[in-house]
Amino acid sequence: MPNVWKKLFIVATILLVTCTAFCGSFWYQLDDTKKQLDDTKAQLVNTRVELDTSREQLAETKTLLDNTEAQLADTEAQLADTEAQLVDTKVQLDTTETELNVTNNQLVTITAQLHSTKNELASTQSYLDTEKNENSQMVNQYSSIRDQIHVRLGLTPQDEQSFITPDNLSVSAKVQEITGGYSENVSEYWRDFELLYRWVANNISYSYDSYIPFLPETMSGELSWSKECWRTPEETLEDETGDCEDMAVLLASMLRGYNEGRYRVWVIIIHSNVPEVPGHAAVAFPVAGGKLTILDPAGNYYTGYLYGTLRSESTSVAVNQWLSYWQNDIPGAEIVTAFSETDHQQFPSTAEFISWTEE
Repeated sequence: MPNVWKKLFIVATILLVTCTAFCGSFWYQLDDTKKQLDDTKAQLVNTRVELDTSREQLAETKTLLDNTEAQLADTEAQLADTEAQLVDTKVQLDTTETELNVTNNQLVTITAQLHSTKNELASTQSYLDTEKNENSQMVNQYSSIRDQIHVRLGLTPQDEQSFITPDNLSVSAKVQEITGGYSENVSEYWRDFELLYRWVANNISYSYDSYIPFLPETMSGELSWSKECWRTPEETLEDETGDCEDMAVLLASMLRGYNEGRYRVWVIIIHSNVPEVPGHAAVAFPVAGGKLTILDPAGNYYTGYLYGTLRSESTSVAVNQWLSYWQNDIPGAEIVTAFSETDHQQFPSTAEFISWTEE
């Protein structure tokens, strides 16, 4: 029995030791497992924190994604609008391109027309310049012709003076032919003056002036007519005809040519106090001692004609005798003008002329 108990004790002891060892090992394993569980718990906590963080990040990311999705939706809508606008724009561009092509063709046509118009304008301008020049020339020619015609009317002192031409070749030749040239001998001088007077009186037939035009200042003005036309001495010599002023300027030119400008010779003009009565012209020259001689070839008058020889008288006597000669044809006659190629004087009365000659 004791052996059984001993064996049982040994077995129990072995079991106890085994159990103790097993329990020690189990507890050790439990402790190790607990540590592992603690570590795992800590990891789980960390993982949960990370999961929570990730969940929050996922929530934020989802929010961002939702926002991005909304933005993408808006962007898609905008892109759709933009695409539609692009389509419209392309249509407009196509239309505009077509219009530009049409406009370009029109511009080409207009450019060609402009070049053509420019050439036509240049041609027209050239034509206008030519016309302007021609018109200017015509106006100048008209003005020149007008001046030439108006000189014949003796309207100005300069016009009247221009008709006394002692240096004219035809006048000089005729003076030489009639007198043989200037002589300082007083008797021959007077004889030559009388010869020149008688040649004009006997060889120049009296003719009345025809009407000549009085041209207006511009070509558009009204034309009028004048029955007064002065001839040059050369023309009177050539035609052997003229009226009183033509004979007077011829004789004055011949006398001035004869005495080579040494002594004064004037054409004198008288006017009536009756407006419709025409005036008259003759020649006068002063003589020493306050005397005067008048030569009137158109009126066949000269100072001394009552005595049959050329002579001089006191200025007042010579003038009054001549005016008396014309009193029936030119009533109330007064000497109003005296002129030579170098001088021109106008007088309000005969008395003023007489005073002037005696100065």
